[in-house]
Amino acid sequence: MPVRFYNFDYSYLRNGKPVFVPSARGRETGYDIKDRVEAAFEFDPFVHHLLPGGHVAALHEHRNRTVFARVDIETFFYGIGRNRVIRALRGIGIERENHYARWSTVKNPYGAPNYALPYGFVQSPILASLVLMTSPVGDYLRGLPNDITKSVYMDDVALSGDDLGGLTIAFDGLLAVLAQSEFKNNAAKTRQPAPAMDIFNCDLSLGEAVVREDRKAEFYEVARSAASSSAFDRYCATVEQGNDPKGEQVEKAD
Repeated sequence: MPVRFYNFDYSYLRNGKPVFVPSARGRETGYDIKDRVEAAFEFDPFVHHLLPGGHVAALHEHRNRTVFARVDIETFFYGIGRNRVIRALRGIGIERENHYARWSTVKNPYGAPNYALPYGFVQSPILASLVLMTSPVGDYLRGLPNDITKSVYMDDVALSGDDLGGLTIAFDGLLAVLAQSEFKNNAAKTRQPAPAMDIFNCDLSLGEAVVREDRKAEFYEVARSAASSSAFDRYCATVEQGNDPKGEQVEKAD
């Protein structure tokens, strides 16, 4: 007789996006899967959401470049189906991959693929990253020339360099390999190569990273506790730490 399982208790909408709250067993299994993937696969040092420093470290790595571009992957989790999870787990030698993929996916609220990784599960970020980085996208990013800086932060892939032509070639190639790997580009959030761009609610240009003014206004438009305001101010200061637009400009000009 088949045994029924419940990998989530309920779901809800947050900012219009479906979020699934794992059951106690689902959460326990999620941590087990996460630990197994971490033990079996070494992610590249440019996959910043799995490293200390997160998106701020990514911003600072790009800050000494002169041209920037980004690609946003549309419905990143919900675009990754159960079969892709199975193949990725099998590819790094994890046994019972069907069992783990079943516990990691839900009926897709967007329709296709039929069962997909949800927002809210412990293991969704690392499994989505595993699928991405074991696809041709990962190979492409690893193969970029040294004069292109790259970073991955969940569904954002950022590129930067000092030559517009070279960065444009890298950017166009990334779009092509994403389509080949069945990841959808979110055109509204993607940024063509340019001397400045917005990313992570921050503005990025040569020698300078700052939290966007509209993000600051959004934060302060509601009443905040002193502790919350202080934490946000510290975050803004961390983003700006090391900014030296004049010094960087002179160095590049030389």
